Amino acid sequence: MATIRQVSKHANVSVATVSRVVNGNKWVSDSTREKVLQAMKELGYKPNSFAKALATNRSDTLGMVVSDLAGPFFGEMMRAAEDTVRKQGKHLIITSGHESFDSEMDAIEFLMQRRVDALLLHVESIPDNDLIKMCDEYSIPIILINRRVPELADNCISLDNDMGGYLATQHLLDQGHTAIACIAGPLFKADARARLAGYRRAIEQAGLRYDERLVIESDYQEEGGTQSIERLNRRKADFTAVFAHNDHMAIGAMKALKADGKRVPDDVSVVGYDDMVMARYTVPGLTTVNIPVAEFGRQAADLALLKLGDREGSVTQKYQPELVVRQSTTRPKR
Repeated sequence: MATIRQVSKHANVSVATVSRVVNGNKWVSDSTREKVLQAMKELGYKPNSFAKALATNRSDTLGMVVSDLAGPFFGEMMRAAEDTVRKQGKHLIITSGHESFDSEMDAIEFLMQRRVDALLLHVESIPDNDLIKMCDEYSIPIILINRRVPELADNCISLDNDMGGYLATQHLLDQGHTAIACIAGPLFKADARARLAGYRRAIEQAGLRYDERLVIESDYQEEGGTQSIERLNRRKADFTAVFAHNDHMAIGAMKALKADGKRVPDDVSVVGYDDMVMARYTVPGLTTVNIPVAEFGRQAADLALLKLGDREGSVTQKYQPELVVRQSTTRPKR
């Protein structure tokens, strides 16, 4: 294997110049840089990444924490973030926070021990105050995904989930529904609270009473949607439509309604949230709220690279949800 001295001799430059090229130092002319890079290619020289990290205090890796490594939601986000990072010649290390404070903190510590240059965090259990403190104390950019902390607004990629909940509910109201059940996500999560707030806002703006009997807190899982319909039945709740806070729960709700002999949308209309790939293949096709999941990952990576000085340009940091109307909603029969 070639050495840095052999590269310097082959390119007819000093060892220091080769080192500057390897470490990305801007004080090297384009012609000299090209000459050194060509010598490295001809000799098959591979820089020692650990030594480079020590010299530049940069590892050329970014770290990412997501709630769950499984499923299409985070899959799209992770792939888009990695594609963006790899295009800059860097790598992305991904780990899961498992939706608990201790696990999320452990995941962050794991990445910090690997000297990542920036953190992309989709965390839900770490309080805002802890995130603010982390951003103040850590010497690397920290980007928050699908979450907005006002004090860290410049570091956030977020969606207006209040508006998403409002759009979903307003669509059902526009169809003529007045008894609309809501299957909420875990309310310790900011996105679930915002979607519920949007639901309530639409209900009350329509002059209807917000009825807690029609609201079930669930878990964002398909089985949670099924169990929520069972709980609504036990409450003897009367409803002609259901707004579920994600597509998984909406699909579970549709299964439970079918098991009860109710047809979607003839007897009960159903709206989901996320617009996952499977939403267009359910029978009937699921009306839902679109979240630009891949863009979350892409823009979070771009924002981190921008803050590291590795790219130029602008980044979209706040997204507006869009309603996608399919066949799971219609006007009520009664």
